[in-house]
Amino acid sequence: MKKMFLSLATIAFVATGTLTVTSCGSDDSTPNPDPVPEPLTENFIEVDGEQEEIVYSIYGVHVNGTGENAPIREYTLEDGRVVIAFEFISHNGSAAGSLSTATADTWVTLLTLVDESVPVDSEEGDRYVLPFTVEGTTIYGGFTTSMNDTNYTYASGADFNLTELTYGQNGTMTYTLEGVDADASSVELKTNLDGGISGLYSINAGSGKGLGDSFVKSGQLTHRKSLN
Repeated sequence: MKKMFLSLATIAFVATGTLTVTSCGSDDSTPNPDPVPEPLTENFIEVDGEQEEIVYSIYGVHVNGTGENAPIREYTLEDGRVVIAFEFISHNGSAAGSLSTATADTWVTLLTLVDESVPVDSEEGDRYVLPFTVEGTTIYGGFTTSMNDTNYTYASGADFNLTELTYGQNGTMTYTLEGVDADASSVELKTNLDGGISGLYSINAGSGKGLGDSFVKSGQLTHRKSLN
């Protein structure tokens, strides 16, 4: 069941509106309500007006098994094209790879086409490439957000505006994402990222059947040096 959220401003209004103060003699003082925090303008995840600040961002590739050099998992799309899958993850957990501690996260799934003419583990060419590094190889795979133990999938037509993406041990990524939940169009979803992303991770996807499986979000993360 979807959770509906009151904004912080609404919560503050309700609390203030129900406050009762009893005066004694000439004491007409009233307690000062806690100030309502200013809305975040960047680096946030938002569900129906409730915001959580993005603390860490990482990216990873689906692999079969565990470990830094686990083999990259390939998927065959309905039209026969073969791809690999990347997850760009922003969250508010206690450390970059500690997704289990996060109460809010957004996953941007990007696919890249496999060069099937290059054998696996070839030293003479690149079978796999990172998103947007080779023209015509990147496919959007979908967007999801979780907040307070509730999962939301952006409906088709979500506005994803990527303005910067650099790779490396300390890469950067800037994008905005807006849309509504696919199951409840009244639930508005937003994510805004303008910051650094940690290096490449392996995401154990070996136990799942396909790209849409939820196992990926609880998969084991391991630092990975490259796609080779």
